[in-house]
Amino acid sequence: MARDTRNNQDARMDARAGEGVRGRAERPRRRRATEFEHSSMGERLIAGVPARIMAPRLVFIVCLAALCSFGLLMVYSASSVEALQETGSSTYFLVRQLINMAIGLAFILIMCIAPAFSLESYRFFWTKPFWVIIMGLLVLVKVIGAGSGGAVRWIDLGFTTIQPSEFAKPVAIIIAARLAVDYFIDREIDSQKFIKGLVLGIGLPLALVFVQPDMGSTLIIAVAVFFMLVLSGLPGRYIFYILGVFAVAGTAALVAQPYRIARLMVAIDPWKDPYGDGYQATLAIMAFASGGLFGRGIGGSTMKYNYLPEAHNDYILAIIGEELGLVGTVIFFAVFIALLVSAFRIGTRCPNRFGRLIAYGSSLMLGIQFFVNVMGILGVTPMTGKPIPFISYGGSSVLTSMIMAGLILRVSIESNQTTIHDVRRQSLSVVDRDRGGRATSSGFSVLTGGGSARGESSRGRSSQSGSPRQGGSTRGARSSSTSSRGPAGYGRTGISGGYDRVNLNGDPSDRLRSRDSGPRVNRYDGSGRRDNHGGRTGYSNSTRRGRYDR
Repeated sequence: MARDTRNNQDARMDARAGEGVRGRAERPRRRRATEFEHSSMGERLIAGVPARIMAPRLVFIVCLAALCSFGLLMVYSASSVEALQETGSSTYFLVRQLINMAIGLAFILIMCIAPAFSLESYRFFWTKPFWVIIMGLLVLVKVIGAGSGGAVRWIDLGFTTIQPSEFAKPVAIIIAARLAVDYFIDREIDSQKFIKGLVLGIGLPLALVFVQPDMGSTLIIAVAVFFMLVLSGLPGRYIFYILGVFAVAGTAALVAQPYRIARLMVAIDPWKDPYGDGYQATLAIMAFASGGLFGRGIGGSTMKYNYLPEAHNDYILAIIGEELGLVGTVIFFAVFIALLVSAFRIGTRCPNRFGRLIAYGSSLMLGIQFFVNVMGILGVTPMTGKPIPFISYGGSSVLTSMIMAGLILRVSIESNQTTIHDVRRQSLSVVDRDRGGRATSSGFSVLTGGGSARGESSRGRSSQSGSPRQGGSTRGARSSSTSSRGPAGYGRTGISGGYDRVNLNGDPSDRLRSRDSGPRVNRYDGSGRRDNHGGRTGYSNSTRRGRYDR
């Protein structure tokens, strides 16, 4: 009687232990199912392209279209009064801006479709021709350039003017990306060639841009290239050296010209000289203040009536704040930031390191120019006269911004390439279960080798068929709980709805390999290799082949 009671207590304890093991075994299985769900969601196709690649591309295109449309609207609203007074047509600047955006859209389509503008061609063919063209235009500016406001930055073509310093931005991105990949990643050039490439490829054009003078473009290009090098793996000690050089060079450039010091003083206190150097800054503040929370409405600005100079160009953000208020301005900021974030996500999902840096550099260039203008109008930093990408009026600025958007989209298009991992992934399958709890194969994803169970070992049968008199109530439960400790999909027994044990055949001791069982074969080149004890280790050639091919 006491023995039967003790056996029953042992059986109940083993049953609880089996339930505990079963619970622990089912929790990882549920977790793996959730992970597989997320993975399948990431691999869903949008127009034949994986969602992880197509989703940021769609966000980028939508934000780009929204910003261009909004830019046309605000250029017309901010420039209609001035255009009517100077040209007799209130749509003069709107039509020219629309033409510039149409040309920029044509550039984007060509860059996305034409095989001649692939990422590989940018790296190995177009880098030097682009550099030669930009250097020629920058030198030509010093010879026959047209000036405005004390700066000589434009080349007059008769029907329009171009600003070469704007087109130097995408060229600097391509050159910096090539140098970074060749030095930090592929190790094709040494430090001497890398520094020489930076000085000639980027430093020399920057020097010509700086002497125009165009300190704003110089600052934007230099900062964008610096962050590209940091993202490529620039060592920390060089980062501090470069920051020190930037600080010294910036201070020297600031004190070299009196008007730069005046702009710094305006940023510190614009109300000190509201009718002189601080005139535009104070009017921009007044425009934001009069806009309030929701603004005066589109077209309701008063500052555009010849009060605020460059209302449709450098200071268009002040008109946006006056007509749309704080809410509209914040929404505009959110759309632009979404554009930049999607561009970074496009770069992150690019398998090509060169393309990744192209996307990073283009988004950095657009973002830095955007924040330089915003911070200048808000009085946080000195105003540099740089327009807002896609929003401000200006042919060269719009075309340059469109070219960088085309580079980002080209990176996204070339990210959708079938790799050896994709081919391998498609050839694998996942184990699923039907309603009866039996293992079935679902051939579209990757977890384990699919297929139904292939039998059970004799140990599994004996553990389940033992009688109570022979200790079956305890030994069977213990054997069942022990067999359920294996990994998911590799032979569970004693678990409700689990997988059956896979019959590996033969005695387990036959599957053990000794140190001298044969030469160890390298998986890739088939060569044998000795271990530290001087003997041959590992599997034989046929054994290794059988392990990976079955």
